[in-house]
Amino acid sequence: MHVGASAHLLTEAPEPVVGWKIWRVEHDDERTRLRSVLYGSLWVPGRPAVADCKKPLRFRHEAPDPLCDCGIHAGRSLAAWKHYLKVGGDRVFGRVLLLGDRVEGSAAWRAAAAYPLELCVPAERDEADAIADGLAVYGVPVEIVGAPAREVVAA
Repeated sequence: MHVGASAHLLTEAPEPVVGWKIWRVEHDDERTRLRSVLYGSLWVPGRPAVADCKKPLRFRHEAPDPLCDCGIHAGRSLAAWKHYLKVGGDRVFGRVLLLGDRVEGSAAWRAAAAYPLELCVPAERDEADAIADGLAVYGVPVEIVGAPAREVVAA
């Protein structure tokens, strides 16, 4: 996702910001964890995720870099991320606190670090209740949202 027009780097940003994010969920009988959508990076409970550049054949640099697409992405609105919810059956969404340096644009941010503030599990997800229970390990509010999908049965 691109941050939008007029992107600029804020170093030593005075205040953290809150944005919207989509995650993949790794869920089984033993544990439930968040992973980044594009690269699958694990979000460890109790610790902010820290960005690094995963672009091959690029010079090493701190993330986020205004000349790259690296950093932890978060949208200013959830609408900017809806396409990520429609692909794959393993997605949850929520609000995230963006920390440290960030690239700020009209539609989104890319930050050096982030931690979830609240998580939302779509009700139509298989095992939505178990996923919501498992995500409690992050120590943030977790909510099941939306009506479950229902089959239409011909009379």
